[in-house]
Amino acid sequence: MRIVITILLFVVFFTGFTQQDTITVIDYTKVMVRADSDGNVDPITALEGINQAGFFMNGRPSGQVRICNPYELFVWVNGRLLTTLKECEFFNPSDLFSGVKSDTIYISLSSKSSLEDLTCDLVIFEQLTVIKDQVASPREPRSIFIEFTIITLIILLVLVGIITSNYPSRMAYLLEKTFTFKVSAYEFVNTGFFNGASMYLLVLYSLALSFVGVYLNALLDLNFFENQTTLVGYLVQWVRLAAGVFFLFIFKWVMISLVAQLFKFRGLRNFQLFDFVNFNFVLLLPLLAFLTVDFIVNSSDQSWISDGFLILFPIIIILFVVWFTLKFVNNSPRKKLVIISYLCATEIIPVIILLGWFYK
Repeated sequence: MRIVITILLFVVFFTGFTQQDTITVIDYTKVMVRADSDGNVDPITALEGINQAGFFMNGRPSGQVRICNPYELFVWVNGRLLTTLKECEFFNPSDLFSGVKSDTIYISLSSKSSLEDLTCDLVIFEQLTVIKDQVASPREPRSIFIEFTIITLIILLVLVGIITSNYPSRMAYLLEKTFTFKVSAYEFVNTGFFNGASMYLLVLYSLALSFVGVYLNALLDLNFFENQTTLVGYLVQWVRLAAGVFFLFIFKWVMISLVAQLFKFRGLRNFQLFDFVNFNFVLLLPLLAFLTVDFIVNSSDQSWISDGFLILFPIIIILFVVWFTLKFVNNSPRKKLVIISYLCATEIIPVIILLGWFYK
């Protein structure tokens, strides 16, 4: 039954948007007259109780003459019987003027019953006005940058849905326990850098961060990257930047692995990268949401975003270093000097170098 209803609704919807719209140009019932045998013409103000009336047609207008009457109706043109109809019939004006040399004809309508339900008008057929170019406001072409932003946001939203559906426990941990200072049992099992959930989340984070970078570069004219002129150019730039971010994480994993081996922090590399991705991804989400709202509400020249917005990214990195240091100190039996030395090699010195490059 649901299938039948769905098909019917589809047919009705499809019909409504494919049928032509009938537009009345002249309503001849408003200009009806009565002509007697002496050639006198009197206007008719109402058709109730009238069984014979007529109207003059001047020129050869565009469109069609529609005549509708629920009872049998005789149609005369200049005193010549043209046809007999019931319900509705359409006439081409050129056919009505056939054989007539004058530019004016008199069309007479008569019936055995009253003409009070008569409909007689000149109509034209057009496509539905909601999709007609001449009537509807033409769609303003969106800029390439706007097209890129819409496509990218859709892709990111789909990826979020896929990860949430396939890895609900990881997303629950991400939203509920990212900023905890305690090491939970979940981390001992799920912190593998190359497991499915971590890789999916890392890909999503790389794409999201790269989108923010491309978006801010174009919006604020930062010239961090080359400005693109085509949609494909923007997409390629986005994917390349995301690939660069992703392989930067691979390099970080290799570096942390070597330093952890040197300091004999067995297994710490997975915890460190696990926390790094979680912390930065959770803080990136509200920034991404703010960019999306600004994109929807404002135009580029009225944006809420300025150059000061960029300060949030180094702040997030510094916050992670502080938070992870406190978490590491609280959960490691090693001496604080050893811990600080390890963090200097894996987090603090790389952050200083990155911030120096960023502000250069």
